[in-house]
Amino acid sequence: MFHRLIRTLDLYDGLRLPVQIGREELLLIHEDGATWLVQRRCPHGEFPLERASVRGEVLRCPGHGLEFSLSSGQCRGAQGYCLKRYRIDYDGPWIGVSDL
Repeated sequence: MFHRLIRTLDLYDGLRLPVQIGREELLLIHEDGATWLVQRRCPHGEFPLERASVRGEVLRCPGHGLEFSLSSGQCRGAQGYCLKRYRIDYDGPWIGVSDL
């Protein structure tokens, strides 16, 4: 099932859109023309990531400063933590997610 998140025309750099679908808490991030969909809370300390900074493809948690690759989900410097990523789908002008 396709879950609509946002229209493509509403994307802007710096967007951090928290979304809940069922029990899943997700965060849609748009920065430097790239869009990612990840789990909303840091896998290390459960900090909400909507205040996270993004440089290139690296997300930095506002809680303890851990850095995660948005491409792979891997944590830089702290083995064992991985940011869950979700595949973004498109339906006309909508960005969404199908597989949770």
